[in-house]
Amino acid sequence: MIITNVRKKSLAKNGFQFTRMKGSGEYTIVHLFDEASVFIEDKYVTTDKNAVFIYSPSSKQAVSCEYGDVYFEKITFSGDDAEALLQSYGLKCDKIYYPACVDEIHRLFDKADDEFFTPRRYAGNAVNVYFELLLLTLSRDINVEEPHEYDENTVKAFCEIRKNIFDKPHMDWTVDSMSATVNMNKAKFFEIYKKLFNISPIQDIISIRIKIAKTLLCTHRYSVAEVAEMTGYQNVFHFIRQIKKHTDITPKQFEKQN
Repeated sequence: MIITNVRKKSLAKNGFQFTRMKGSGEYTIVHLFDEASVFIEDKYVTTDKNAVFIYSPSSKQAVSCEYGDVYFEKITFSGDDAEALLQSYGLKCDKIYYPACVDEIHRLFDKADDEFFTPRRYAGNAVNVYFELLLLTLSRDINVEEPHEYDENTVKAFCEIRKNIFDKPHMDWTVDSMSATVNMNKAKFFEIYKKLFNISPIQDIISIRIKIAKTLLCTHRYSVAEVAEMTGYQNVFHFIRQIKKHTDITPKQFEKQN
């Protein structure tokens, strides 16, 4: 996933209109501080204050400031894993949300903007962190948590497995080995893991390894081969392909940008 632009709190004057009916080719998350007319799901909708919504790359986009001046902030992003990231947080495109945590959302937009436009070490990594915190904060606010159907010991055991993956990404993690630690067949383990973490075990392992690899690459202390080995990739070419799949650039290019 790549953050392509960040726009901190900005002003659109009364009467301003923005229209892009063929989509932008990128995902866009927008926070409108004031009332506006927004094109969502093939119709114009009048928003209340502090509306937050996400346009997909193909969404028809239009915002009209017909009720007065409108302050807004937005982030655009792309990448093969962008949709999966939104899904993992239970966030949908072309839907208007009204979170209560607008002050925290605004703070995270500001932080992301500062890192995006200030040349400093690890800035790219910091932008991604603040962006994911933004998604997490929005998700927690709008998605009421349902009680788990599993007992406390089961949830604790699965959380411990996931923590171990973060702590030891170099290990050969498989559904066979993980299900064996909780004395469960693979099908049941897969079902519970996906319900608890909103992602399959294998996809989660890949996601965790990529996140850790990106952090290690940003330190500029290790070679690409060393990072590959530290994150469980015995074949460095497979590692390079995975990084490129999730960032659209090679590990070396990622290092240079961060």
